[in-house]
Amino acid sequence: MADGGSRKKTLNPVLSLLMDPTPKAVTGGGKNANGIAFSRLDSQQKLLSENLKSIQEDSSLVEHSGKIHLLVKMFEDSLAPSWTPNDLFETNTSTRIVSPAYNGFLVETSKGKIPDIIKRIKSANTDKIKVDVSRLKDIKGFDKNELLRNKQESEVYGEPTKAGKQFNVWALPFHDPKARVSVAEELGKLADKGILTFGDPTFDNIFLDEEQKNKTRSFSRKLNQYLASGHLSFTTVINSKSDFKKIISSGAIYRIEPVKPITTKSLPPGDGKEPTPKMIDGKNAPAVVIVDGGCSAQSYIPFNVLSIQPLVDSRSADLKHGNRVTSIICQGSAWNNNLSLPKLECKFISVQAINKVGATSQPTTEQFINYLRGVAEKTKGISSVWNLSFNEISPSDGNDEISYLGHEISAIAREFSILPVISIGNVSESNASRLCPPADCEAALTISGRQSNPKGDVGSACSESLRGPAPGGMKKPELSWFSKLRMIGGDVAIGTSFSAPLVSSIAAHTFKNIKNSTPDLVKALLINKSEGMEHDLRIGWGTPWHKNNVMPWLCDDGSVTLAWSSKLKAGSSYYWNDIPLPPEMIVNGKIKGEVTLTAILKPLVSEFAGDNYFATRLQCALQHVKTDGKTKNLLGTMKESTEKEANSRLELAKWSPVRHHSKSFSGVAIDNDKIRLYARIFTRDLYQFGYSTHHELDEQDVAFVLTFKSDEKDPSIYNSMKQRLANNVEVATVEQDIDLDSLI
Repeated sequence: MADGGSRKKTLNPVLSLLMDPTPKAVTGGGKNANGIAFSRLDSQQKLLSENLKSIQEDSSLVEHSGKIHLLVKMFEDSLAPSWTPNDLFETNTSTRIVSPAYNGFLVETSKGKIPDIIKRIKSANTDKIKVDVSRLKDIKGFDKNELLRNKQESEVYGEPTKAGKQFNVWALPFHDPKARVSVAEELGKLADKGILTFGDPTFDNIFLDEEQKNKTRSFSRKLNQYLASGHLSFTTVINSKSDFKKIISSGAIYRIEPVKPITTKSLPPGDGKEPTPKMIDGKNAPAVVIVDGGCSAQSYIPFNVLSIQPLVDSRSADLKHGNRVTSIICQGSAWNNNLSLPKLECKFISVQAINKVGATSQPTTEQFINYLRGVAEKTKGISSVWNLSFNEISPSDGNDEISYLGHEISAIAREFSILPVISIGNVSESNASRLCPPADCEAALTISGRQSNPKGDVGSACSESLRGPAPGGMKKPELSWFSKLRMIGGDVAIGTSFSAPLVSSIAAHTFKNIKNSTPDLVKALLINKSEGMEHDLRIGWGTPWHKNNVMPWLCDDGSVTLAWSSKLKAGSSYYWNDIPLPPEMIVNGKIKGEVTLTAILKPLVSEFAGDNYFATRLQCALQHVKTDGKTKNLLGTMKESTEKEANSRLELAKWSPVRHHSKSFSGVAIDNDKIRLYARIFTRDLYQFGYSTHHELDEQDVAFVLTFKSDEKDPSIYNSMKQRLANNVEVATVEQDIDLDSLI
């Protein structure tokens, strides 16, 4: 779309920063006497000892090879990783912390070792143990009540159905090999008796032949995985309340949640003739994988670049929804010519996997995930963007826990370098706010809806759209776009199902145009391009393209953008020194203009860790280095490391893998043009992965995007930055013919 003036914009591509950071080892920290909460030390010694004595005497606790789990909860002021009670619960064969849980930890031990723990609490003969005791709020035995998250059995199971009910299940994580054997045997017995069942075999491993299916369907294969790792999650169909009771009474289960069915809910945005699909550039247009109800529209089928065996048959599939989403992916702007949208076209790969509402035969969540993994294998190298315009019908039961669906899609995305673009979900009678899985997928761009204003530009949040945040401290949604759109057949519909395809299209083109692109780098470019300086729970950071702007792989007039990927080790601070502040942003010794920094960490995660889902986090800031060598923060914050953990999680999204900082400067004094970028990786709960210290952790991938924008939109800022950085930058885009009108 043109800008309405006679002047043609200069097409300046995003620049790749080639500068290596300087690492500086960080020392210090750890527990000491200063961390003892003396005001409650004595009372906690007494209380915790009594807690443990009651657990020892509790005959209802199920043991596996003599092992049980303690649920240890921390005080609100003791949630930071530095307060992990690993000195009280020593890591050994007898007693050890196995996982974070409920603002606390799961501790594996035996009743025979409880007297030893009581003795350590009462004597508290070291400062570190005194710290641990004073920071522990209470200790419980992990039992059926904790498994059900203090809900009633009938509340979790719900009303019975003829076909049984699907549940996602997580086995108790044990470190002790004999305890794992005991759990595996118990689960195996439940499966052999038909108490655990695994859905209609029609949906099993669609891409395998019958012999291969038989090998992989066996539950014993998953139990062998549990014996090796101590971790197991699966989907089961439970046929009755009595069977449900037997499962939760087995002492083998850590978490169980009912599966919510997946659905595709679904100024005039456009007028005139329907667009002709022949206008799609079949040779150069990028492809998007569309996981939806399939595509039966004859006008678009020619642009389906790969045939994928469907998971669900065409009689049951939601083809209407799939056709609508496909039309927006392919030609969103052409269908909606009254809205400010970039003239982008895409090809697609149709993945027919979503049923109509009320379809009698449904795959289990695990069967669905296995199918998506097969799709990822078949589509790798063809498309890196997946559009997922579907959601479970209601939020996850675990308010502080990432959904099974969200976690598993993220795992596939990370393994195959995919950027999922997922709708946040729509308001319903039973849910007016909380996002619905898989919108809590860490690796994804989660998209909410926006209205259009009378000029066809984006306006306020769509009232039909759900909102964030997501569990684990994630800022969701990241982006938003029009949710009321015209689509195939001339239909006009509202829903976040239709916002997501707009983002998928621009993401696919960004992948195509950026050299050495990664999902996180593309994600960072789109967030960085959005207009919001602060995150909004309704619209995220805004919309990645606006009228008169250029595309995310290009720099708007009067700006310059640096984009790059890096690998950082935990335990060191990293500095990109001597990044020049453009002279176009310095007026009378003061900064004038706007700076935006977006950084995304590929985090280490644990599906068993609840609110501690992320085991690594990123802290970054842009700093001015004064002539005297001192530094001051210009952008970003160090408060995540100094504020109380509870406040830092809530107000600063401390553990969110996306860091986005933006600021308009009008008078910050500086004495030179020297700035630097600081970044550091922090860790927690590494014992879950078999690490003793952060030094054992592999380098962590981080994507950075940094934009400088002059106050007067001075076009010289681009070349001046390029000249000053010289050999430290190169053009980030792929050389190709560019249609100016499609990019602005």
